[in-house]
Amino acid sequence: MKTKKVKIILILSLLVASALACNLPAAVTKSEKKEVIPTIPAAEQQQLENQIASQISQAASGQQITVELTESQLTSLINSKIPATQDAQFSNIQVTLNDNQAQLSGDVVASGISGKVSISLAVSADAEGKPALTITNATLNGFSLPQSMLTNISTSINDGIKGQTGQGFIIQSMSISDHKLIITAQKL
Repeated sequence: MKTKKVKIILILSLLVASALACNLPAAVTKSEKKEVIPTIPAAEQQQLENQIASQISQAASGQQITVELTESQLTSLINSKIPATQDAQFSNIQVTLNDNQAQLSGDVVASGISGKVSISLAVSADAEGKPALTITNATLNGFSLPQSMLTNISTSINDGIKGQTGQGFIIQSMSISDHKLIITAQKL
């Protein structure tokens, strides 16, 4: 009689555990629901790119320039410019600017693994006047990535940005305020 009770309790426990396991992905998805930052229409994006090009032309004369980019503008620019690399493909990128950090979230497919990625970046300018981005936190499908991986990704991003930053420009400051990325730069 006692072994029957133990078997019944064991079976019920397994059923409850399997029900919880089956519902775990739905619970994780619900808790990760974020506000969707709208992208800007194509015409506005072209206008933004023209405005940035104009500011860069002004800087050619040695004038200091300040570029302010909103969450929507950054979301649109990143989604239009992010390439699909051989190692990873990103899509549906959303940018949130808050607490002097940039939060990027979206979908990733890499090495046969797909899921939701979330990355927190601190932004600044280094001693050479180049952008310096530091990943402070990153998760894949809700699981934190190890610090060694964050350091390697930060290094790769910064090396790539240093190669892409406009030649002869010094970034004097980079900051996040009022949900905007503010970059102040000057041509040498």
